[in-house]
Amino acid sequence: MELSENKQLIVERHNKAVYVDGDRIVKVFKAEKPASDVFNEALNIARVTEAGVRVPKVLEVSQVADGSWALSTEYVPGVTMRSLMDAAEGTEEYGSLLEQFVDFQIEIQNTEAPELLKDQKSKVTNMIGKVKDLDPSVRYDLQMRADRMAPGRSICHCDFNPSNVIVTEDGMLYACDWTHVTRGLPEADAAMTYILFKMYHELHADAYLDLFSKKADIAKQKIHYWVPVMAAAELSRNRKDKEEFLRGQVDAATDID
Repeated sequence: MELSENKQLIVERHNKAVYVDGDRIVKVFKAEKPASDVFNEALNIARVTEAGVRVPKVLEVSQVADGSWALSTEYVPGVTMRSLMDAAEGTEEYGSLLEQFVDFQIEIQNTEAPELLKDQKSKVTNMIGKVKDLDPSVRYDLQMRADRMAPGRSICHCDFNPSNVIVTEDGMLYACDWTHVTRGLPEADAAMTYILFKMYHELHADAYLDLFSKKADIAKQKIHYWVPVMAAAELSRNRKDKEEFLRGQVDAATDID
């Protein structure tokens, strides 16, 4: 794959750079990113697209000049829900945007997950097991919680936050970044979104939780139950800048004798 001279950098993170390149979005990963991870993300996108979720369609997986892998998806013209929320901060419009965001998450969760999506229980259990510097008793308790997860049949984005939702000019919503999607429980997915709100937009975390609980008809206690589990799993992703916060979520909600 060759990027055009007119490509525009959207965002650069520790493991990738994302560009708009004509009518496509191209994620160029760092050299250490395994090819299997890139192909798996493309496969995730294909599966949720076939299930009926509104998502930018995958176009191509290929290598760039330096041998790094790149994932190309269609470009959906629009703005992120995050940018709209930031502009509406402190106004009544913010509440309307949050409601659209929650409705879209529930719409996705109400879509039956393809059988071949990764199982939420096994993924979360394995991620917690990788966090070796957690107290072993805490780690064991959280793995046991994850292991007791009931079988879920919902599509769970597992990184659903306003930055990953595109709003088109005609008001349609599309979800992007499907690296962590699983087949599992909506309440665990909501717990992860609640963590992300607390991590980046703390003032609106409780409003999100209240609205999701009401609209999805899921008790907030059930969502809170999964917060330390999902926070511990997130620790395995080595987010050094958020490590203290995530450990606080584990410690605050875990009662170990």
